[in-house]
Amino acid sequence: MRIKPKNSTRKINFLITGFIVILIGGILVIFVRHRLILKNNAPPPSPENTEASLTIKNFHHVATEDGIKKWTLEAASASLYSQKNIVRLNDISVIFFMHDNQNVTLKANTGELNSKTNDMNLIGSIIAVMPPYTLTTENLYYEHRLRIIQSHVPVKIIEGSMLLKADTMTYNINTETIKCDGNVEGSIIGNIK
Repeated sequence: MRIKPKNSTRKINFLITGFIVILIGGILVIFVRHRLILKNNAPPPSPENTEASLTIKNFHHVATEDGIKKWTLEAASASLYSQKNIVRLNDISVIFFMHDNQNVTLKANTGELNSKTNDMNLIGSIIAVMPPYTLTTENLYYEHRLRIIQSHVPVKIIEGSMLLKADTMTYNINTETIKCDGNVEGSIIGNIK
């Protein structure tokens, strides 16, 4: 004896089979479209075709002379352009070592290091601590051969209650002397005792 399935059971089976076929078809269409999109997207340029020779995160550099550390530099990222001898830096911190252990520290947003001469140009929100002074400016240039830090844009120098403003500034790391030029203004904040 054979029992005929009911009409409603046949319809349910047909609907489930149809749903499975549509689902598989949809997955195949999505897969094929995704593969075509990936195939049409150009691959990223190879390192040989980009301008930077090398890009490094958490960059660290030490400059030495005759085995003596002159300064260290740390940056969040660095891009080396070897044909130009330039390293472009972001989020920079530099420490210059001095003979009396009162190191000079600089912090800047961006900058460039000449990998051949060790000269640096720092740009943006610069804070330099040259004990006992703190200097703020927007652009500093370091000449490694002479160990001189220069700013050709306005600077503010603070020491305790003293504030000094100038159009330009030169700081000799070896002699620990600051020379300010152009519209030099000084003021004392607070009470003089």
